[in-house]
Amino acid sequence: MVFTADQPSLYDLLFENGQDPDTPAIESPGSLPLSFGGLRDQAAGTIRFLNGLGFSTSSRVAVVTPDHPVTGVLILSVMTGCTCAPLNPRYTAEEYERSFRQLRIDAVIVEEHDNRAARTAAARCGLPVIGMIPDGNRAGTFVLRPDFPGTGNAIFGSGSDTLILLQTSGTTSTTRIVPLTHRLICRVAQRVCGTFAFTPRDRCLHIAPYYHTMGIMGSFIAPLCAGGTVICPKDFIPSDLPPLLKEFRPTFYAAGPAMHAAILKVLKTIPPAELQGHSLRHIRSSSASLPGTVREELERVLGVPVIESYGMSEVGGTISTNLPPGKQGSVGRPVIDELAIIDENGNTLPPLQEGEIAVRGPCVFSGYDDSSPEENASLFTNGWFRTGDTGFLDDEGYLHLTGRKKELINKGGEKISPAEVDAALLKHPAVADALCFRIDDPSLGEEIGALVVVQGPAPALTAGELRGYLAGQLSPHKIPLKFFFVDTIPRTPQGKPLRSAATRMYS
Repeated sequence: MVFTADQPSLYDLLFENGQDPDTPAIESPGSLPLSFGGLRDQAAGTIRFLNGLGFSTSSRVAVVTPDHPVTGVLILSVMTGCTCAPLNPRYTAEEYERSFRQLRIDAVIVEEHDNRAARTAAARCGLPVIGMIPDGNRAGTFVLRPDFPGTGNAIFGSGSDTLILLQTSGTTSTTRIVPLTHRLICRVAQRVCGTFAFTPRDRCLHIAPYYHTMGIMGSFIAPLCAGGTVICPKDFIPSDLPPLLKEFRPTFYAAGPAMHAAILKVLKTIPPAELQGHSLRHIRSSSASLPGTVREELERVLGVPVIESYGMSEVGGTISTNLPPGKQGSVGRPVIDELAIIDENGNTLPPLQEGEIAVRGPCVFSGYDDSSPEENASLFTNGWFRTGDTGFLDDEGYLHLTGRKKELINKGGEKISPAEVDAALLKHPAVADALCFRIDDPSLGEEIGALVVVQGPAPALTAGELRGYLAGQLSPHKIPLKFFFVDTIPRTPQGKPLRSAATRMYS
């Protein structure tokens, strides 16, 4: 896919880039398909409506609708001519109110007669509420019904106009606001299409939340930009996958580790013969590290590669991808414009030397929406955005993650990556999940604690057994002092480990 423009716009990339207007763009169980021509009309009609109400490319419109087929089309439509802020439809009124104020929202779109929490928060903030009514006949279509009338001509955004505001899923309690422009998103979409060789024949089964980068960028906008089709089920649960594979014949789907594990559990209950003949060509995983056992089992059961990627909202999605044949233990080779491993002073480090991962180029954002110019300037060194993640590049250019810079445990001056200890624990056959974190220590300042989830009906597992097991893999100073056996690991909705929460609970 080649797309060039002085002022690139999402609207042009979606509808003026060779897509067949009669080809299905959106499909959904129980509904007629929505063509690219119909999707274009829906987007134009949405912006015409919002323009008529006085909203423009700089207006901030929150979208708070369930994970239904219409949500992706609504978010995309708003993005073409306003600044869209997709939010978790399961927030409380207090969470919505905080988000509306932090995002400086101008209007809120909710499903008609739904989401009392969002409506309550909007009233507290004095924001107009626009009701959305899905069309039950055709996938992804809807009408907007505000409390005030409005008509007008559609004016689309482009270039440096911000089209989306994403809330970071950080592993601390602080949420940051990431603004992304038309120019950045258009470039990212083309990069994703090139990386995964998307064509008009591709059919993405969309099962990721729409308010995540993976859900709106890699699983929705990118395949549409290639002229492909997005299949949008309603309220997806893992047991839906087998019938969806048969009915809609998708070529790929993307999800986080928790969903992959849940899907695998379902697939293991199905006779292998019933899964044969599917049309998947690969499965994608991101948001957090995918346990090797889950990846291997998914590949065995479905017979296609599971491709793990590393990325973040600040670059619109993917930084590196472990394309086949890949390298076990890495997150693949960089696909972003520039990537380097740097030290504290911003100096580039050679292969195999650990440091902070830094990225640079037109796919990198310019700073957080809710930070001061001085704070944003501190995020960059010589034009390099410091991701806060630590890792190294090997001799073949593969990127290996070792942890979060702020999560390193300082044990008497020894810096320990909790992710490294996680990985060692997860190799134990009786460990289903694990999370290492810092705990206070009167002598060393910090020590290592570990939460452990035992695998299924495994025999009783003891701290002593785990210490003995780790002794064969890690240096003595990296072995946790305390083990806590739990039912679940605290994680963000995106699946990222909440080490700070574990510290608060168990330190």
